[in-house]
Amino acid sequence: MAELDVIAGRYELGERLGYGGMSTVQVAVDRRLERQVAVKLLAEHLADDSQFISRFRREALSAARLVHPNIVQVFDFGLDEVSGRHYIVMEYIQGRSGAEILREETRLGVADTLELVDGACRGLVHAHRMGVIHRDVKPGNILRSDDGAVKLADFGIAKAVGGTSQLTQAGSVLGTAAYLAPEQASGTEVGPAADMYGLGVVTYQLLAGRLPYEAGSLTELALLQQREYPIRLDEITPEVPAALALAVEQALALEPAQRYASAEEMRRALHDGARGIAPPGAESTAATSMLARDETAATRMAGTAPPPPPRGGRRLEPQPPPGGLPPPVYEPIPDLPPSRRDREPQRSGSGLNRLIAVLGVAALLAVVIAFAVGSSSGSSDVNLSPVDGNDTGEVVDQLNSLIEDNTR
Repeated sequence: MAELDVIAGRYELGERLGYGGMSTVQVAVDRRLERQVAVKLLAEHLADDSQFISRFRREALSAARLVHPNIVQVFDFGLDEVSGRHYIVMEYIQGRSGAEILREETRLGVADTLELVDGACRGLVHAHRMGVIHRDVKPGNILRSDDGAVKLADFGIAKAVGGTSQLTQAGSVLGTAAYLAPEQASGTEVGPAADMYGLGVVTYQLLAGRLPYEAGSLTELALLQQREYPIRLDEITPEVPAALALAVEQALALEPAQRYASAEEMRRALHDGARGIAPPGAESTAATSMLARDETAATRMAGTAPPPPPRGGRRLEPQPPPGGLPPPVYEPIPDLPPSRRDREPQRSGSGLNRLIAVLGVAALLAVVIAFAVGSSSGSSDVNLSPVDGNDTGEVVDQLNSLIEDNTR
């Protein structure tokens, strides 16, 4: 009979649930409390790395403070003196992760997506309230149990707000690249808005079956985030309401201040979007975010960035002609005034009216002069007669006759 693998004299290890570069997770039986648990073991090749041990311990401490129905509970952690392995004992969730769901189903409908994201939002609300930023929100860290409960897991690179650990200070980039917020990818200090961005990427992926940005490296991802705007969800999946597409778009805003102020605000906006109610100012926020992308890209490219692409389009960079010469630069041609023949022709009725008006004014002036002359000569008789005509020539003749009669 094979010898049982027991940690800390208490946790009897069973089958492996998952593994990564840092750790392995196995199902186990807690002999003392007679229940199933999940045990995360730090990878053996990292057992002598003080930084990774510190990070592993910080995960346990961060998650242990978070007691919430939508967060995987941490029960215990420590160092097994016999095997020299560091461990964390967690609540065992019998079900599937968001990553497993995507592998099996490619994408989800609106209702199923909102069920997963709603639980993640509620978990983030509590974590942020407790001063903990997850910093690694991705489908693999959102678990759905067989009874429908949704829980946020793996606070392995979580950061306490105001913390000064070397692993969380500005300049370090942690997290899965595709879900990193732009400020996180650049290594700057992050806040709760970074978690909203990651959850926005998850929501987009669940609904579209693809990531908003398909990048092969962290550098390429950063460039795409600066230069392009993701294709709107309702353009990819017709069943997604336009209002919901706008709600997800706001979570993916380039600037943290343009995202949601809290995970609760994001949760409500997504539910409203599913009912056809767009977030207030969503269009202007998207436009401002896209403008910020263009301005940032232009600044980083020292004024050489090409114009922004249409929404959802991948911009084609200018290619040099054979021989390696740079593409020619053409000065814009100023707008020229339209030629006479290009101008809109004037209607003949308009010119006739102007002619009659001019002649009328001339006739009136003549009458006034005649009256003044008559008054000075002792005569005040001015003969006025009506002017009536159907064409211009007749009107002109009558006006001339009127002037002659009153100026003799």
